[in-house]
Amino acid sequence: MTTRVCGPCTICCQFFAVPETGKPTGEWCVHCSASGCGVHETRPQSCRNFACFWLMDETFPEDLRPDRCGIVVSFNENHDSVVVHIDPERPDALAESPGSDLLEALLGTFDPVFVVCGQDRMMIRPPRAVG
Repeated sequence: MTTRVCGPCTICCQFFAVPETGKPTGEWCVHCSASGCGVHETRPQSCRNFACFWLMDETFPEDLRPDRCGIVVSFNENHDSVVVHIDPERPDALAESPGSDLLEALLGTFDPVFVVCGQDRMMIRPPRAVG
């Protein structure tokens, strides 16, 4: 089990809906503060169920902590592909390192990779070898 904790990183608290509280997608949770989640110990189950790749994999570099790079990577519901959520205030986060390196690594492992930035959505597939 991972020993990483969210700490002051709360970027997922903007991206995802929380059905238990009625918080819609794309709006900041009222419990967020500069120091982290104000109700972390009693947070709703949907928040407890969520874990980004940075939390799940201690080999993810510190510069890929979501609040630092503007990118949250998570599995889709079926765990057969990933969703890359980009902070709408940093729409170019995948265009430069470390985001571009992350995207390349994800495309080497997952097919497809879904990308979400605000209302914009796209699916990216790894390049196919020409034979």
